[in-house]
Amino acid sequence: MDANDIKILLGRFYECQATEQEEQQLKDYFFGADVDPQWTEEQCFFKNLYAETIIPNDLEWRLERQIDAWNKIDKTATQKAKKARLAWITGIAASLLLLFTIGWFVKSATDQHQYVQQQEIIDNPQDAYATTQKALVKFSDCINKGLNQVDHATRD
Repeated sequence: MDANDIKILLGRFYECQATEQEEQQLKDYFFGADVDPQWTEEQCFFKNLYAETIIPNDLEWRLERQIDAWNKIDKTATQKAKKARLAWITGIAASLLLLFTIGWFVKSATDQHQYVQQQEIIDNPQDAYATTQKALVKFSDCINKGLNQVDHATRD
């Protein structure tokens, strides 16, 4: 084969248009002993492309072991992420519970303090009677007002 034929076949080969017969011609030429020095790169390429590869017997076992190790690492990372997320959620919930509890105690203490301030100590029975009568009149007025509104609403 001359240099021009090789150049044409290589062009067809690199453009993926070569037939199996043309590929075999290139393979035979580059595996032969009389290769022109200008084609040393292509000769190395073809020798590496069509070289017989030796696959170790335990390759499948080693690959499975490596994949299992990667899966284990992935599962561990996922579990750690879930635990961290759960810890954050638990911390936020505990903080909110603490804030609501403190707010409830403060409100309860404030209400109790206001109740103590509103409570009067009356020593005189006549003053106690007057205060009770005033409270009952106020209560009666509120009840009458509410009943009048209900009466007015039922008439309409």
